[in-house]
Amino acid sequence: MPEEISSDLTSALTAFASRETILIALDFDGTLAPLVDDPEDSRMIAPARQALEKLTALSGVSVAIVTGRAIDSVKRVADPLKEWFLVGSHGIEVLSPGDVTSYETPWLVPVDLTEAFDAVVKAHPGTRLEHKPFGLALHTRGVEQPVAQAAESAAHHVCDAWGGDLVVRTGHGIVECSIQEATKGDGIDEVRRRLRPSAVLFAGDDRTDEDGFAVLEAQDVGIRVGGGETIAPYRLADASAVAEALWFIHDQRASVESGPEL
Repeated sequence: MPEEISSDLTSALTAFASRETILIALDFDGTLAPLVDDPEDSRMIAPARQALEKLTALSGVSVAIVTGRAIDSVKRVADPLKEWFLVGSHGIEVLSPGDVTSYETPWLVPVDLTEAFDAVVKAHPGTRLEHKPFGLALHTRGVEQPVAQAAESAAHHVCDAWGGDLVVRTGHGIVECSIQEATKGDGIDEVRRRLRPSAVLFAGDDRTDEDGFAVLEAQDVGIRVGGGETIAPYRLADASAVAEALWFIHDQRASVESGPEL
């Protein structure tokens, strides 16, 4: 049994690996890659990358990255294989293998809203603004706590004052607003609809990943990475433990695929 995986999760992963077709859906930041101050510096840890490459090569295995990042951002930091599904912007963007773009739309964020967030960043040194096709994300990770708290409060004030149908999300050092409502659960459901896998595994580390756990079915596996309240039945400590679980799935599935030795 792998050291960082509980006996209950080991049993669940063994059953999952034995299914005819499986979808391995994974959050990126905090799940495959450690959290860093600058989101553009985030990179998948090597053991996780190697495990996913090996899993992708196995029959009946599909991989999806499910993230709050825009598709263009996750392409830069994750360097995904062409065989992977990409779910970006909390489920708004869904890219199948071979697709060039997940949507045909101009940049939709109102200029006034962007300018208001730019003012928040200018007033709080060290914070960063991430631009997405459907929203904006204020990053405060690595900033001194009083500045981070003030910036996050100011961002919430901007969203409250804006009115309309903005969707506001918070997470580890981030306040995000979107002009279109979707969740990671919506993204997982869409990939499931396209693939029709026998079972789905989803792992994530933040509040927005709870939407992904909520759509999982009885045969699926949900794993919360790190601390925090969760509806997921299983938990892993960090990206290294996630990589260990991925290698376990690979080894279980590869042994079935190769068959018994003669």
